Amino acid sequence: MKLLNKFLSLFKPDNKDKLELEEQTPMLINNLINFFLFCIVFVEGIVCLRNEKIIYAIPLLSLSLIFAFHFVYLSRNSRARSIKNSLFFFSSITFLYFVVYGSSTGINIIWTALFPPFIMALMGIKRGTVFSLIFMLIIALVILVLNDLEIIESAKEYSLIEKIVFLSFYFLFFITTYAIHSTYTEIILRKERRVLDSQNFTKTQEELISKLSHQIRTPLSNITGIIDILEKTNLNDDQRDYINTIHASSNNLVNVVNSMVAASKTNFNQIPDEEVSFNLYSTINNTIKLFQDEQDKKKFSLSLSADIPTNLIGNSIKVKQVFLNLLNSLLKYNKSDLKTVNIEVSRKELLPDKIVLRFRIISNTIVPIPKSELGEKSIHSSDVIHLNRSKYINQLDLGITKRIIEMDGNSIDIIPDSVKTVIEFTATFKENVKSQSIENIKPPTKQAENYFKPVVEIAESNILLVEDNFSNQQIIILYIKDEVKKIEVAFNGKEALDKFGKVKYDLILMDVQMPIMDGFKATEKIRQIEKSTGTHTPIIAVTANAFPEDKEKCLASGMDDYISKPFQPEDLIRKIKKHLS
Repeated sequence: MKLLNKFLSLFKPDNKDKLELEEQTPMLINNLINFFLFCIVFVEGIVCLRNEKIIYAIPLLSLSLIFAFHFVYLSRNSRARSIKNSLFFFSSITFLYFVVYGSSTGINIIWTALFPPFIMALMGIKRGTVFSLIFMLIIALVILVLNDLEIIESAKEYSLIEKIVFLSFYFLFFITTYAIHSTYTEIILRKERRVLDSQNFTKTQEELISKLSHQIRTPLSNITGIIDILEKTNLNDDQRDYINTIHASSNNLVNVVNSMVAASKTNFNQIPDEEVSFNLYSTINNTIKLFQDEQDKKKFSLSLSADIPTNLIGNSIKVKQVFLNLLNSLLKYNKSDLKTVNIEVSRKELLPDKIVLRFRIISNTIVPIPKSELGEKSIHSSDVIHLNRSKYINQLDLGITKRIIEMDGNSIDIIPDSVKTVIEFTATFKENVKSQSIENIKPPTKQAENYFKPVVEIAESNILLVEDNFSNQQIIILYIKDEVKKIEVAFNGKEALDKFGKVKYDLILMDVQMPIMDGFKATEKIRQIEKSTGTHTPIIAVTANAFPEDKEKCLASGMDDYISKPFQPEDLIRKIKKHLS
C-alpha cells in the first residue's frame, strides 16, 4: 500500500491554487491516463521501430513525446485550459490512429475504451459525454463503413466479432464512466448543500442569540444600576436583604447570558481560512492591550527570538482568537493581586516553505490539580498525564481553543504547578520572503503626539452622552451625576457630530448600536475632524456587546476605552477619571 500511495503521489497536481478534492481527483485521473498513454504509445513506437515499420514508428514516438510534455506541464499547471484542449486533440488523434491502423501489441480494443473516462475527467461530464458519443460514431464509421470499403490504405481489417466486441466494450466503458461521474457529482452537490444549510443555520442562530443578548443586557444593566444606587441609600435590614437577593439573581442572569453567547461561538469553523502577511509581534501585542485597562493590576511581557521574521504568512485571525481565549482564561481564574503573564515565542523547526513556532505562556494563575477518579496507580503514567491535561483544559474552558490549534495539525500542552501555569502550543506559518529577522530591525523613534491633552477634573468636565434609549440615558446620568456636573445628551451618532462641531467636550460616552448613525461611524468622523484641529477627545464605548472581539472592534474604530453592560458605577467613574487625567 505504501508503494502504491507513493506511486500515486507522483501524479497528484503540484498546484499552488489549493484545489478542492473534487478538482484534485479528475486531475489525478488525467495525469494517470496521460502517463499510461505515453507508456503505451512509446512501447508501440519502439515495437514498430524494431519491426522496421518506420512509417508507424515515427508518428507514434512523436506522439509519445507530446504526451510526456502534457504530463509534465499539466501536473504543475492544473488550470491551464489551452493545454487541456491540446491534450484532448492529440489524444483523440492517437486513439483514432489505433482504431484505423490497429496495434502491434494487440490491445487497442482495450485501451481505446479508456477514451470516455479520460475525456470526461479532462473536459467535464457534459462536454466529455458529447465528445465520447461523437468518438463512438467515428469508430463505428471507421470499422463498419470505411473498413469494408477499403478506402484507407494499410488500415486494419476487423472481423464481425471484433467489430461487435470493439463497440460493445467502448459503450460499456462509456456507460460505466457516466454513471460514476453522475454519482460523484450528486454526492458533491449534496455535501455542498448540507454545508451551506449548516452554515446558514449557524449564522442565523448566532445572529439571533447575539440580538437576544443585546436586548437582555440593556434592561439588565438598568436593573443592576438601580440596585447599586438603592444599596447606597438608607435601608432597613429586611430591605437590604431583599436588595442583595435581587443583586445576586441579576449577577446570575448576567452569567447565564454570557454562557448562552459563549455557547453560540463554538463554531470556530466560521473563522476565515485566508492566509495573509502579518506582523506577529504587533498582532500579539495588540491582543495584550485589550486586557491592560481593567481594574486588576496586570503585568505583561512579550519576547520573540531573534531568528523569527517580522512578517509571516498565515491566518492572523486564528492567532488573535487563540490568544484572546488563552489570556481571558488565565486572567479569569487568576486570584492574585498582581496578575503576571509572560509570553515567549521561539522557532521550533524550519520545514520546507514552512516555519513552526513554539508559543510559551507563563502566568501566576494557579489551577487546582485534578484528581484521577480511577486512581493513578491503576493507569499508565502517560495516560494519567493525558487525562490530567484534558481536565486542565476543561477547568480553564479551553476546549474550543484546543480544537482551533489542533485543526492545523499542531498541539497544545498545559503544565501547572503550585505557583504558576505554563501553556505551550505550536503554530505553523509560511515565511514572507520580503521579511527580515527582528535582530536586523532598529526600534522606531518615538514621535510626540500631535495633539494636546490638558488635565481636567471630573467635577469640572463637560461630557457628551450618546445613547438612543431614554431609560439608558437616565441610568447612566444617575451613575455619574454626583461626580460630573455638566452632561449633555445626543440620541444618535449624527446628533453627536452636530453637537461636537459646536461645543468643546472633555469626554464622550458612546453607545454602539444606534439608528441613523452608529457609534463606530460617529467615532471615525470625529477622529477625521480632529486630524485637522490637532486635538483629541477621549471616547469610551458603553455597549451591551460584551466579548473581547467587540472591544477590539471599538478600539479599532478609534475609541479610547470600552465598558460593557451591565457594569458597576464605580468602574465607569474610574475610566472617566483615567481619560480626563
